Amino acid sequence: MSQHSPDTRPAAQEPSDGVPVRTAPATPRTPLVIMSTYLILALALGWLIGLPLVLMEAPDRHAAPLDIFFNLFMLSPALAAVAVHVMERRQPAQVLYGHLARTRESEPDADAEHDSAADVEITTRLRPQTVTDALGITPLRPVSRLISWSVLGLLLFFAFSMAALPIGGLLGVYAFDPSMPVFVQDLGQRLGHDPTEFIATGLMVEAGIIFAAALGFVFLHVGAEIGWRGWFFPRAQLRWGTTRAVLITGAANGLWYAPLLAVGFFYDQADVFQAMGLMIVFCIIIGGVLAWLRMRSGSVWPAAFAQSMITAATILAYWFTSFGEQLDFRQATLQGWSGWLLPAALLGVLLLTRRRSFAPASA
Repeated sequence: MSQHSPDTRPAAQEPSDGVPVRTAPATPRTPLVIMSTYLILALALGWLIGLPLVLMEAPDRHAAPLDIFFNLFMLSPALAAVAVHVMERRQPAQVLYGHLARTRESEPDADAEHDSAADVEITTRLRPQTVTDALGITPLRPVSRLISWSVLGLLLFFAFSMAALPIGGLLGVYAFDPSMPVFVQDLGQRLGHDPTEFIATGLMVEAGIIFAAALGFVFLHVGAEIGWRGWFFPRAQLRWGTTRAVLITGAANGLWYAPLLAVGFFYDQADVFQAMGLMIVFCIIIGGVLAWLRMRSGSVWPAAFAQSMITAATILAYWFTSFGEQLDFRQATLQGWSGWLLPAALLGVLLLTRRRSFAPASA
């Protein structure tokens, strides 16, 4: 059975003029023109929202409501995905799900002719995915799968963020100090006395705050995940295969950040072209791991939690740096090249075993 259609059984059934109409659980083979429309629309919306920031003078930009611009920007992939899903739903079932019948026809099974005929019949009675399934918001069941993959996403990207610091120290691009002078000084200021006896407790509290922040930030990041990993990646995987889907989705995701990079977000020490190159590579590597979380869990939530942890765990880079050192995010932390080494190694293993690693979760 193809990795793109692990379950061809109908997921739901409703009467329609006396004829059963079922919602398909499998990823549709979306026409290329609709997928291209998504890319154009997601980029256009993101750039349009970010354009006012690009056109502002620096003093005006500092006074602007950046949170509003950023929140709207992060929603743009989800808005684009909703728009193209409306277009997708207008396609005939044979266009979207004809690959299910072709897949069964290619299988050397004793009942191949019967199964093929049944699949052809099914495709004439299918309707496209529900909007929440198409965007990766659902299914939420089994709950155990959703929770376990979400916890894995949080822990994995906390580990990536933490491991990036000593790796950067070993490679000479980050002033790693395991005594955490910045954290100890900050803890002492908050306690009002020598914090030596409370460092372990303080660390546990701060780690809890990081995880709580990651849970709270998830609704900021889920809009981007709905578009890139929720709607686009599974369709790109079905059309071009896993490796190309990782590359295409990551490159487009990186280009989407162009207006924010132009005003100094993420890589403020780089010019816009260098920042674009760094962001594209970051989105390919990190986005590939996020795509794995999305496909194996069956929804975008584990990827959204992981993305949220990247933001929440940024504070770690300041805890473990030496006094007076300036962070270079082009080279250090999970945002820089030294921080990509570990997730890139994981992504490489996942791509070598892609037939299993990126196979969609069973409906």
